This record gives sequence, C-alpha cells and structure tokens, in this order.
Amino acid sequence: MNSSRAETGRPAAAFAAGLLVLVLLGSLAGVADARQFRSLRIIATPDAASTRLPDGARPVEPLVPLTRAQARAALERVLAAWNDGDIERYLGEGFYDPNRLGDNVDALVRRDARLYLQAIQGVQTLQQYVEDDPARPGRQRLVSRVSVTARTQIEFETAAGSFTRRSGINEFLLRIVHEEAAR
Repeated sequence: MNSSRAETGRPAAAFAAGLLVLVLLGSLAGVADARQFRSLRIIATPDAASTRLPDGARPVEPLVPLTRAQARAALERVLAAWNDGDIERYLGEGFYDPNRLGDNVDALVRRDARLYLQAIQGVQTLQQYVEDDPARPGRQRLVSRVSVTARTQIEFETAAGSFTRRSGINEFLLRIVHEEAAR
C-alpha cells in the first residue's frame, strides 16, 4: 500500500515542480519585458562652449555666491517678461532658435496664463568673471552664471472656462550682470 501512495505522489510532485518552473519562467519573462520600457536619461553636464569665458574676461576665484534675494529679483524680472509676452528679450545669445520659442509659447500657452514664483529652493553660483563693460568704456562689470531651482505656478482659464493652477519645480540658468565691478 505504501508503494501505491508513493507512485501517486510522484506524478503530483513532478507536476508541482513543472508548475513551479513555468511560474518562474513566466516571472522572468515579465522582468525582461519590463526592462524594454526603461529609458536612458543622460545626466546634463556643461559643454566646453558653455564654460568658456568671453575674450578678455578674467575668472573670479573664489566664487562669490549670490544671495537668494539677488536671485529672486532676477528671476522675478524674467517671469514678469514671460507674463508680458516679452521673454525673448531675456534669452541668452547661445539660446537656440529664440523665435521658435516665442512662436510655441504664443501657440501653446493660453493668452491669460500668468506664471508666478512661489519659492526659491536653491541658488548655486556656477561661474563668475569680470569683463569690460561694452556700454561704458573704461568700466568693468561682474557676470555670474547662476542655477536657481524654484517652485513656480502657472494660472489660467481652460477653454471650458474653469480656473486652473499648475505648480512645478523648475531650474533656471541665469546670467546676472552686476554693473559695478572692482578692477
């Protein structure tokens, strides 16, 4: 009798082992499929052109960090220009296709949209240099490249007429020019 139980137990054990192998293979196949959906995100680093100093400029060593108040004032000017539809005035010389940005903002952003600064989360001075002031011969100015991480909010009315607010955290790379610089 014992031998008959052992014989009926073997097919059940073999079935359970086979089922376990199938479950494991199925779970591994799911892992392999999930890997296909990952995307590679390159970590942004400055290229050589963005860190190069203009001709005749002298680097400032050590860097003199800008205060939150200075960064806030500069960022508020930029956001006010965005709200007035004049953001192109604040784009740097190296900004690729500023006219396209203006056209896209006009086409994609509602006319009544307003962008507000809610909070400055971080300010980091990336680069500073002293250069001759082209507007005032014989004078120099301090130029700071600053990264400002800020929480902003855009407010607008949808096409259906409902008031909408969207908050987000953004990084702004600002070039702040200080008119007076020590020689």
